[in-house]
Amino acid sequence: MNCIIGRFSPFFLEPSAASIGTQIHKVKEQDLRISCINAMDYERSGELRMPRTPKPATISLRQIEAFKAIVETASVTAAASSMHVSQPSVSRLLRSLEESIGFALFERRKGRLVATPEAMLLYDEIQKYFRNLQKLAHTAADIRALAHGQLRLGSFIALSIAITPAVIKEFNRAHPQIHISCTTAQSRQIVDLIASRFADLGIVDPIAVTDAVRIERRWQFRCVCAIPTGHSLAESDGISVSQLAGENVIGLEREFLSRYVPGARLYEALASQLRIQVHQSIAACALVAEGVGVAIVDPFTAMHCAPRGITVRPLEATIPFEMCIISSPEAPLSVAAQEFLELFDEEMDKTCQTTAHIVICT
Repeated sequence: MNCIIGRFSPFFLEPSAASIGTQIHKVKEQDLRISCINAMDYERSGELRMPRTPKPATISLRQIEAFKAIVETASVTAAASSMHVSQPSVSRLLRSLEESIGFALFERRKGRLVATPEAMLLYDEIQKYFRNLQKLAHTAADIRALAHGQLRLGSFIALSIAITPAVIKEFNRAHPQIHISCTTAQSRQIVDLIASRFADLGIVDPIAVTDAVRIERRWQFRCVCAIPTGHSLAESDGISVSQLAGENVIGLEREFLSRYVPGARLYEALASQLRIQVHQSIAACALVAEGVGVAIVDPFTAMHCAPRGITVRPLEATIPFEMCIISSPEAPLSVAAQEFLELFDEEMDKTCQTTAHIVICT
């Protein structure tokens, strides 16, 4: 069947009834619209009628299950048994499926149903569909069992070198298939990562927290004094301001010490002795280990550096060191993030019990 669509000239050729020759007939110029249903059915209306694309058949999952069972058993009775339904129910499902798709799926030969070639094409696609369903089920099971997925962490320096590594080690031992990434940065940068959902959990200084994040855990500990190993102050059970007089004190930023009244007083009392100033406790501890002086630092950095040539002693003055774990309020925690939090709680409790200088403020 030929289909012609377009504008014709004032002349067209028409077969002669008497011979194979043609006669030329002059006609009035006009648009000829031809239906693709019948090439000889010309439409002279003002609208162009294009071929209609058949609408996709509506197929139910139950119909697919019945069809698949019949192909695999070559019997409506056996298919009904495998589906735990009656034989008439399967017959109705097959009949409705054939009506929906517009072609027959089986032929009956010698009392058995034989699938048509078209049925086998459909069956091949159905097999792909069910394999994908099985893959989805396995993926869901892996996610539930933490055998698949990722955990994105962010931490400020103090906790990236203490506590967090031990928690990551335990988490990785329990769930080796989970991909873990940990970004170490300043607290404000970690807050931005969490707020933009580029990280799942962040360990930060609470002073950097904004309304764009949610606090999951919060702790307050006491700062400590880091002293070179073998220094006379190492014999003291606690370090007072008067004991620091005359010592070369390595100072952190004023903002760090002056958030609370005891810290602000200590900073003022030691201002004349703060000849070296650094931004991070890890840098202060490195200088202490070299014998440059003493420093007031957070307890976790001190714990990490203790085996590296420093002695840690508590301060008589209570200078709080705060930290918190944050997440995004825009999404619930993943199963992996929830388990990490639980492991973090356990590691924190264990550390507080076994490390004398890590004391929670009350």
